[in-house]
Amino acid sequence: MKIKNTVLYFSVLIAFSCELEKTIDLNLPAQEKQLVAEAYLEKNKPFRLLLTETDSYFDTLRFPFVENASITLSGPAGTDTLKMDPFLDITGLRFYNYSGNIIPETDGQYRLKINSNGRVLEGITQFLPPPRLDSAEIQYNPESDSAARFLFWIQDYPGGSNFYRIMLNEDSLTGPNVLEFTFTDTGLDGTLFPVGTSYRFSKKKQYILRLFHIEQQYYQYLRALSSADRANGNPFAQPSTIKSPMTGKGYGIFTSLNYIEQVLKP
Repeated sequence: MKIKNTVLYFSVLIAFSCELEKTIDLNLPAQEKQLVAEAYLEKNKPFRLLLTETDSYFDTLRFPFVENASITLSGPAGTDTLKMDPFLDITGLRFYNYSGNIIPETDGQYRLKINSNGRVLEGITQFLPPPRLDSAEIQYNPESDSAARFLFWIQDYPGGSNFYRIMLNEDSLTGPNVLEFTFTDTGLDGTLFPVGTSYRFSKKKQYILRLFHIEQQYYQYLRALSSADRANGNPFAQPSTIKSPMTGKGYGIFTSLNYIEQVLKP
């Protein structure tokens, strides 16, 4: 009798579960496609830009590159018009579809203007002074001679908020990215302060350190991207909005890159 009741219970449960499945048709409104730009200024390097456009979440997978856009970069040395020129940056692991002239050593304000079929997107940036790395210490775990950590001593610029980014690659700049984070000098204005890691680096490897002095707009953009990445696909996470410093029909980042580079061998 007990077996018969158990079989009956599972039969009812399966029948009930089948009734829970129902196909629902949603009439989603058409979304206006917006421009998405990613562009970085580096002195003595050609200016390059990736220009794409947004797609609906349920659209067919494609590469939404934008072609035949009118793009100008205005700076202290004049105005440059970018051309379509696909380029894969192996070191930075980025792809670009527009290129311009080499950025001179001249400091000053730069303005980027993008126009694609009436959609205009603009951004402004300028070069910051390079970061000041006083020293990079290597410390070994007393409980494991093969594990090491790094302690970076940074001399902050006084008289205002500063924002930094640290990146570590294993063996070379094209090697795995083993550390990446951003931080600000809140409460540390003008001081020499340390930034440390945990004991998780091998004595058998070498590491390439890049310390960036970044604009506040880039700092906020990176943090927004990180929050959006954590929220994507997580039904329990708070929705995250990308904080774009660019204005117009779209969003993205246009900023300068100024960093120092150093090889570390534990």
